[in-house]
Amino acid sequence: MNVGSIIKYYRTKNNMTQSQLADGICSISHLSKTESNTYSPHPSTIEALLLKMGVQLNKEVEKHKQLTRLIEKFIDCSLYYDLDTMRQVYKQLEGQNEYIQSTDLVNQYELYKFRFYIYDNNLSKAEQQKKLLERMKASFLSPEYWIYQFFQSLYFTMTGEKTKSFELLDTLDSGIQSIPQKFEGEFYYQKARMLVLADRYELSAHFAELAVRSFQLHHNYIRLLHAQMLLAINYTRRNLIVQAESLYEILIRNTHLTNQTDLHNQTLYNYTELLRMKHAHYESLEILQSLKEKVEPSTYFHKAVLTSLVESMLETEQDATTQIQELKALSTKSEDKFFRIYVTYFEKRNFSQPDLKTYCEDIMFQFFRKNGYIKETKNVAAELATHYSAQQQWEKAYYYQSFWDENGGEWN
Repeated sequence: MNVGSIIKYYRTKNNMTQSQLADGICSISHLSKTESNTYSPHPSTIEALLLKMGVQLNKEVEKHKQLTRLIEKFIDCSLYYDLDTMRQVYKQLEGQNEYIQSTDLVNQYELYKFRFYIYDNNLSKAEQQKKLLERMKASFLSPEYWIYQFFQSLYFTMTGEKTKSFELLDTLDSGIQSIPQKFEGEFYYQKARMLVLADRYELSAHFAELAVRSFQLHHNYIRLLHAQMLLAINYTRRNLIVQAESLYEILIRNTHLTNQTDLHNQTLYNYTELLRMKHAHYESLEILQSLKEKVEPSTYFHKAVLTSLVESMLETEQDATTQIQELKALSTKSEDKFFRIYVTYFEKRNFSQPDLKTYCEDIMFQFFRKNGYIKETKNVAAELATHYSAQQQWEKAYYYQSFWDENGGEWN
């Protein structure tokens, strides 16, 4: 423990000057060096300085041990995705925040607070924490700096800055040997996740499989479920239907048995993509209707479920007017443009096909392509390629077909 910082903490708390505290014990110069942790005085001097402020050294040593255990628990909760316990531990640590700032535990504490805010989807606090860590980074050890950069990549994913996130991950790839072994699974998982977003499914599957092995090795069963879900998405989008269906069956059962409600709902949502590929639209519709009632209203996930529900209703030739209007009413904020694009698309399906195709070409395709929605870009491109093929406009048909065929640098 940085005993000098502890002495300074209690001196400041007791409104004492260095002169007052040092009087009769040591020189002001020695006290100043002690407080800056550049000088280690005799244990009897430390004890005398603390006792003058009514503090016992042995109790401070025990307090430091307790805080060390609590921060280790905070970190373990992060690694094993025990978010409920992590919230409880966070409240305990926040009660000791001022004291922790005077200890050698401060770097780990502030780093994992950043991770906690990202897990908690608290953008404003995550942003504040990012700025704080930027000021602290000069004091980080090599593993701490690696973790700081890794958490930054998670933050950039959270804010939709996928390019920045991916660039950081590529930089970190060469330094993975400098981090604790327990962290490898997290790195592989994030890499696989970003590659899915980039439509690079084969490489994503490679990293997802590495994450699965790492999480299995460390008996990290909840994060194992997350990595398996990435694999199931990969299998689905690579048309490995049997493998995807087998994995989804396991995931649906195990997320239910482990009471991972959010993950269970996300698994069901992703499973409906597989069902639509199999043209099992009524089964997909049933799941999406159930999900719509269960997920928290007005959240991004709720709007995503509602969008997929409308698609399934239209595929089964059902009237989706009420659901379209509901999605429209929920998509009024500036960050809801993705959903507003879909609302207009759904509304135009009831009018002339030429008007719909013009909208797909001039608005949807351009928006999805510009903002990195690769899967949606490909789907619209496939629709336009089919349309122009039927019109025998081969140049345009080939142009849009090329977007459907290309797979993030990998080819189907």
